[in-house]
Amino acid sequence: MWTNRAVVVGVALTLVSGGCAIVPTSGSPRAAEEDNSRDTLSQPYVRMIAERPKKDASPSDIVKGFQSAMASFDDSSLAIARLYLTPDSAQKWNPGEETRIYEGKVSEKAAPDPKDRDATVTLKGNAVATIDPEGRYMPTSGEVVQTFTLVKVETQWRILSPPNARLLSADDLKRAYRKIDLYYPPATRVTGLVADRVWVPIDPSSGVPETRVRRLLGGPTRSIRDAVSSAFPSGTELNQITVEGDTVVVDFSPAVESVSSDRIDAMEAQLAWTLRDLVTGRTIEIRVNGEPFRGSGLRFKPTDYAQFDPDVLPAKPQAYYMQGGKFHWVKDNGGGDLVLGAAGEQATKFSFPAVSGEFPARVAALVNGNGVYVADMAGGSQWQRWIAGKGLTPPSWDRYRYVWSAERADNETRVWQAYEGQARRVIIPADLATGRIIALRVSRDGARIAMKTDSGLGAEVKIGTIVRVGQQARIDNVQTLVGPDSGQDIVDIAWQNSAELLVLSKGKGGQQLAKWSVMEGMAADTVIRLDPQTKIDSIVGAPDHVLADGDGEVRTYSVEKRAWTALEKDGATTPVYPLG
Repeated sequence: MWTNRAVVVGVALTLVSGGCAIVPTSGSPRAAEEDNSRDTLSQPYVRMIAERPKKDASPSDIVKGFQSAMASFDDSSLAIARLYLTPDSAQKWNPGEETRIYEGKVSEKAAPDPKDRDATVTLKGNAVATIDPEGRYMPTSGEVVQTFTLVKVETQWRILSPPNARLLSADDLKRAYRKIDLYYPPATRVTGLVADRVWVPIDPSSGVPETRVRRLLGGPTRSIRDAVSSAFPSGTELNQITVEGDTVVVDFSPAVESVSSDRIDAMEAQLAWTLRDLVTGRTIEIRVNGEPFRGSGLRFKPTDYAQFDPDVLPAKPQAYYMQGGKFHWVKDNGGGDLVLGAAGEQATKFSFPAVSGEFPARVAALVNGNGVYVADMAGGSQWQRWIAGKGLTPPSWDRYRYVWSAERADNETRVWQAYEGQARRVIIPADLATGRIIALRVSRDGARIAMKTDSGLGAEVKIGTIVRVGQQARIDNVQTLVGPDSGQDIVDIAWQNSAELLVLSKGKGGQQLAKWSVMEGMAADTVIRLDPQTKIDSIVGAPDHVLADGDGEVRTYSVEKRAWTALEKDGATTPVYPLG
């Protein structure tokens, strides 16, 4: 809450008046001139032009003008906004500490007496979010009460006490910011990428593509920093991005040439994925101060880097399910068949199967109530215990071929990861160790873990970062995604993709399925509200796919039809996609 209670003049937080002109423009003038207005590198946006303070403006008009000037990203130094401040405040003001997003409407009280030498204006509204200097978006809530003290400089009102923050309306955010995903290789240096979502202001002098690449070179946010690396050498700077025919030329400073040969693929993948929706159908060329990379040049197609996909799975991933105590795979033409090996046989009772991402795949499951067992999905395979313990959570595979589980034992919670039958304790924060982990799911990029936990106040959903050093792993940066005060009982969780988590919950109105952005900590606008007569027991997700089970059948959800369709009946349960 942003609160300061002194009030003389009240103004709500909306900027439809005073201070700026709205001008439509292009996000990349250079690219637009060299190609055409439909070029994907030239994304249009609405431009706010800051205006200087009007003579003899009232205190409330000065504050409105200041608010509007803060919304102008053409004025990168906010020189016009500083004209609304006293000279001393203009020098001390540091808006880069934080960006605060709000929404509200105008509500003005009586103006001060013309003879007064000072005045107070209070902005009131509702908090929406904050954006830190790294670009991390964090939802907030509650009332905003931000007080400005104004004094007369000669005969004109000026602001004496601005907050060290940039205050933007929700409309300003939509107009002037872009939500982008940056991509970094895992710290383990395996083939693949990890997404890091940030919100960045549009820079009219360079445009969207250059803004993305410059922010990529700035490095990952603190939330994921210890789990990833960057293939770009330290000191690499972007000169410019231009378009030559069907080639996007990305020109860097000479430091880029110091990249080691075994990291060039990862560097190209970072660039291709960070620019991917802007460079569809094009070739990317890396140059150095206008010259070919290392004399011979470096050109590549973004489509050549599909194997770096953070979501790992193909567009149509293989689905599985349980039926009659045995594990089945879903056929392309409908129906299912038994998987090969121990999981497709009746000999051993098992539950909660999970499938690895390798080929041929493996199945991990809870067996005989005394541990997590693994069996190859191949004829003649046998169950082998990888993690011993009672009351273990259903297993989850990561992309590194480790299987994960948690247990509550000896009055503490323990998290385990096992590789080829060798289990190791995962280092976890104290608050996780004192509570209970009911379920956990590792993201398909291997960088994050989602957990359904209960510390005594009710079930909640937490997200943590997985940091790996050799064979040891720890969980850091644990944040609450859905708290126990949400009004919903958490039923199940599942990764849809590397950035979004599906949360199945039940409230007074019945069950609902919501998609949450784990990097922004907020739910998507669309929530699937389920038929009160239909009960879903578990869910599983993959990019653009959702499966659920209930009432003895496995169902798939169609976003277009907004309806569930039975995939398999006759006692089918526990749908599974690999990983996640």
